Amino acid sequence: MLTLYDYSLSGNCYKVRLLLSLLRVPYTRVDVDIKKGESRTDEFLNNVSSNGKVPTIVIPYGYEHLKRKTDESIDSTSSNNYAESRSDNNSKDNGKGTRLSESNAILIYLSLNTPLLPSNPIEHAQVMQWLFWEQYSHEPNIATLRWWISYLDKSEEPEYLDRIVEKQRSGYEALNVMEKHLESRKFFVGNRFTIADVSLYAYTHCGFSIESFPKVKEWLRRVEEQPGHIAMDD
Repeated sequence: MLTLYDYSLSGNCYKVRLLLSLLRVPYTRVDVDIKKGESRTDEFLNNVSSNGKVPTIVIPYGYEHLKRKTDESIDSTSSNNYAESRSDNNSKDNGKGTRLSESNAILIYLSLNTPLLPSNPIEHAQVMQWLFWEQYSHEPNIATLRWWISYLDKSEEPEYLDRIVEKQRSGYEALNVMEKHLESRKFFVGNRFTIADVSLYAYTHCGFSIESFPKVKEWLRRVEEQPGHIAMDD
């Protein structure tokens, strides 16, 4: 069984929990409190993630994570028998399994050979495009500001004021990009639900106000209607 090292308040960790639920994949969850420094201990750095990050999953050697039933409501034409996935000998952790960090990399791994990662080359590349954009233009602004204000209580500290204004500006620019893209489509790629939507949903639904972004608001509702959807605090 997969093991997920997780921090419940992190949108990046939530992406992984959400996808695992959508795909109905069982896993073991290990809570890591990053505010208490639990991801920076020698034990964590040596045995889980050398860069001290969550989410991280540990994939047991020989694990057949894609051999599972597919929810027909996601794609009724897809096969229920998926290709076997095995850990590479070069990436094993002393026989304990393969460790994989970075939320969007984990999404890609988990969605291989499922309808949530298109096999069409152009659509596949477009999913990757949105995953890269999310980490470069979306998450660093919306997620960072949420962390500063909601969890570190930095909104009144003078050294943060200019940085907060800049993050707000860049965050709303990102939401404008999403709003424009969604004017003519229901989802971000191929007009169907993919891991691009999973990735972008995580921080969009709990970050900035979206009242001025009706298309984004409608898209959030469509994501929440997907079978297997779970809330961030589930």
